[in-house]
Amino acid sequence: MESEILDKNVQFISTSGVYKTPFTLIIVLQLYVGLLITIFANLWYWNNLYYYFTNQIIFPFPINDSLIERVFFICLIPLNIYGCVFLFVFSIILFSIVIFKILDKLSPPKEGNFFRDSKEWKYVHRKFWTAYFPIWLARALPLPWADIFAYRFFGVRIGKNVVLYEGYVDPYFIEIGDFTMTSLNICIFSHLIYQDRLFIQKVKIGDACVVGPQTIVAPGTQMDDRAILGANSYTSIGQKLESDLIHVGTPVNIKLPLQSVEDSQEKATKIKETTIKKED
Repeated sequence: MESEILDKNVQFISTSGVYKTPFTLIIVLQLYVGLLITIFANLWYWNNLYYYFTNQIIFPFPINDSLIERVFFICLIPLNIYGCVFLFVFSIILFSIVIFKILDKLSPPKEGNFFRDSKEWKYVHRKFWTAYFPIWLARALPLPWADIFAYRFFGVRIGKNVVLYEGYVDPYFIEIGDFTMTSLNICIFSHLIYQDRLFIQKVKIGDACVVGPQTIVAPGTQMDDRAILGANSYTSIGQKLESDLIHVGTPVNIKLPLQSVEDSQEKATKIKETTIKKED
């Protein structure tokens, strides 16, 4: 059931999505499936290693008992461990995407304002927790931009050459343009929970934007191309940030002009000259 839109001036908000959500069960299921796939994919390799070290087999797989084969399999141990980590993570990601898409079919995502215990409330929480763990694992991999690919698989629209670092981004109703950069400890929310209501609205961040450190982007925020959200700031619900300006405040209420490199150098020179004159 939908109700009227939340007041944009609301500043004290909660974004916790764990209310009556079996998130622990979801993560346990993801771990189980990832381990199961990883184990079954490596049975033949581990069976061969066990035979080479003990002259006994666990499973009746064909084994080539040559010296070259033994050396080759033993030398592959570090690579196998490394590969198992990737297989485990990507298995969880793919399994989670399937579950995520099934949940989308059962309750298609939509913008609006919903009451506690509504169908949308319950399914949004399940979707978020389904996406949370695999995205966290993707960030733990020693691969640049692995989390961006994970976000894209879940449906987040992310352009090219985007830097996300270690911020939190909701898994849908988020659009981030090309060449945009986010800093550490940022949150981009398309949903907010306020008392007994869930508010969902699309966030659109344009091209070549910068989301500064320790910032929060609230639902409905629109950042025009080349807009900058300054450090330690957060936006209001539905706020629009204009191009070529630095926006700061809690919530954002100050706009600062951008300076060119030449302007900055000229300003620094004037400050230096003023300081020298004062010392003289």
